[in-house]
Formats: sequence, structure tokens, C-alpha cells
Amino acid sequence: MEIEIFTLADFAQDNSSKLTVVGTFDAIQVKQFPVQHPSCSVACRLRFGIKEIGQHEFKLRLTDANAKEILQPIEGNINIGTPPNGQFAAINIVINFNQLQFEKPGRYSFELYIDGEWKSGLPLFLNQVS
Repeated sequence: MEIEIFTLADFAQDNSSKLTVVGTFDAIQVKQFPVQHPSCSVACRLRFGIKEIGQHEFKLRLTDANAKEILQPIEGNINIGTPPNGQFAAINIVINFNQLQFEKPGRYSFELYIDGEWKSGLPLFLNQVS
């Protein structure tokens, strides 16, 4: 399995296997805490080889700098069928968030797990500005 895209964006959508991603970012500037971020999306495009046909589990966690979960992990299943081109299958995962609550400035991380194994992390920095 290869990760082609794993990003945090203002908006993302899977439209008939075509991934649309708008406004990627890794930092939010705010004047005071706690703060609610109105909306964002985690967009992921994964490529599976022919030897990886079958069921796979994914999990997405959002953690703070101390690895404390900020919200309940999002989990799901991916069913990889026979690749149409006989070589690989690409799938998109889009998870939309509304009103994410952050209590303090610092580094946060979206963590992607496939079949129980950590695959990648996305940093998100919450910076307090005057």
C-alpha cells in the first residue's frame, strides 16, 4: 500500500473516485483559546497492489502534543477488489470535520493507521497571535 495523498484541507470531496482538494494547510492562527475551527477535511488517496486485494481497516486519530486523543478515533473498512487495470487499485478517503475544539496552542497531529499499523501523520500547529 502506498499513500499518494494525505493532507489537511479547507475542503475535500470524493467524486466518483476523483479526489478534489482545496486549500491545504498545516497551521491555524487564532487570537484566543479555547477555539473552534469551523470546518476542515482530511483527504487521503491510497494505492493498493494486486497482492493486497481484500479487506483492510483504517483508523484516523487526532492527538495533541502529548499523544492525548482530542476526539474519538474514526474507524472504517476498505474493501479492495480486483484492480481494473490488473495492477493496482486507488481509493480515496475523505473525512470532514465541523467545529473542532482546541483548548490550547501547540502541535496537534492527525495519524493514519492501516490494518492497525501507523502509516503517516499530519502536523497541525495552533498558534496564538495578538
